Amino acid sequence: MSQQIAAKLNTLTLERNIPVSITAELTRRCPLNCRHCYLPETRGRAKPGTELNTAQWKNILDQLARAGGLYLVFTGGEPLLRTDLAEICRHAKKLNFDIRIFSTGLGLTEELASEIKKAGVSAFEISFYGRPAAHDSITGLKGSFKASLAAARLLKKTGLGVKIKTPLMEVNVGQETWLQKLAKQEGFEISFDPVITSANDRDNSALPLRLTGPKLAKAVKLLSSSPDSRLSIPDSRSPAPDFLCGAGRNVCAVGPGGELYSCLQLPIKLGNLGRQKFSAIWKNSIWLKKWRKAGLKDLKGCKSCKVMAFCSSCPGLSLLEEGNLFAPNKPACEIAGIMAVIGRKQKRMLFALGQKL
Repeated sequence: MSQQIAAKLNTLTLERNIPVSITAELTRRCPLNCRHCYLPETRGRAKPGTELNTAQWKNILDQLARAGGLYLVFTGGEPLLRTDLAEICRHAKKLNFDIRIFSTGLGLTEELASEIKKAGVSAFEISFYGRPAAHDSITGLKGSFKASLAAARLLKKTGLGVKIKTPLMEVNVGQETWLQKLAKQEGFEISFDPVITSANDRDNSALPLRLTGPKLAKAVKLLSSSPDSRLSIPDSRSPAPDFLCGAGRNVCAVGPGGELYSCLQLPIKLGNLGRQKFSAIWKNSIWLKKWRKAGLKDLKGCKSCKVMAFCSSCPGLSLLEEGNLFAPNKPACEIAGIMAVIGRKQKRMLFALGQKL
């Protein structure tokens, strides 16, 4: 799909509240105990809780497809811990979803990889944090790097796309070049994320891992140069629609027990799809009705900000850390400042090039 068509689709679905992108947490069980994880369940502060069964997930996927869903991510916890993963994927493919799986890769076998490939999954995204020692120190499991790399290689051999995802933080900064070389050598895609968030229960114990200052600037420059980066220099010729983000508009998420959220990063429960119809919640939720009326006008603390055009503030992060969906949050402010500097440099370079031509 061309960028122009994708942009038009994004705008259209935002305006009409069509949930084209869905993230489904199949479980919050996980074999790892990552130091930065936002799920209190994996950090031992909460029990994983009840999970929907296969039939319930199929029913929910049916409803999401009817509502206009196109892109589906299965995540966790670790979705490979679900013995019905391949069956759920097969059903989703029959509904014409494009399916990706976010995973550690732990627990993958040749048989399961083959089943998942036949089920129609397009790609896996697996987190890698650096060299083996750095990776294992973050996951809390010795040998986890070796196991994840073996799984990634098996997926690639099976014919599935593989992408390395790397959150950049104090304990793995400096590993980027090594990981890029690994990705190139293995034929994997790779992406980086410079923001560590508070946990869903508002625990902030992971925040000291967050990059700031020159280290964050270096990470943002790396990310902004990536072709699939979510950070980009704004084009003044194409003003963005007045939406804070796609949450609750063209994005939604479903928890392992059927909880419906506008986004996984905005953990406000809208209802439960194990007991309620998706269409009823999506159309009638009082919270969603208020949220969909919100726009840049509601960012009162940002109105006078000189770098607001470069900001990609996450309302969910603001809610968790500041207690207010519309409040500025520190990572967004710092990243916007860095992006503004990058943008000004790019404009000067383009102007200089134009003068030479």
